Amino acid sequence: MWHKRDQEREKKSVSSNTAQAISKRILVADDNKVIRNAVAWFLEFMGFEVALAANGIEALAVFLESTFDLVITDLQMPAMDGLSLASHIKERSPSTPVILLTGCDRETVWKKVERAPVDSVIFKPFRLKDLQRIVQGALASREREHGSVGGGVTS
Repeated sequence: MWHKRDQEREKKSVSSNTAQAISKRILVADDNKVIRNAVAWFLEFMGFEVALAANGIEALAVFLESTFDLVITDLQMPAMDGLSLASHIKERSPSTPVILLTGCDRETVWKKVERAPVDSVIFKPFRLKDLQRIVQGALASREREHGSVGGGVTS
């Protein structure tokens, strides 16, 4: 019985996440296929629709072809880095939150993002619960402010 109740509680929790995520589309750009797929899997588990890109140029093309509620991008990618991608996205859609993923050292990243158009930074390696919290927070801020994103850079 105890185990069954826990399973039911867990199903309700996942259902709740799924209900909150309905119609939310997220673009994930990372040149590391393992990271890209792991992030996508987790976001899909949360109930989001996810599109993938292997670099900034590919991500920008995908972004321009569709509508996204959030973009998650790696900092260092071939062809176009995450900061350039963030700039292009914010030029076209200022209210779309952009979350930067990076494995770079914090001091270097803080200097790079001081004036960059990113809403949050997640340092690799990261915990899935931190990714969940930051994604949900970015989307909630966007909804609360009817198109303008609050936030700032977080770690």
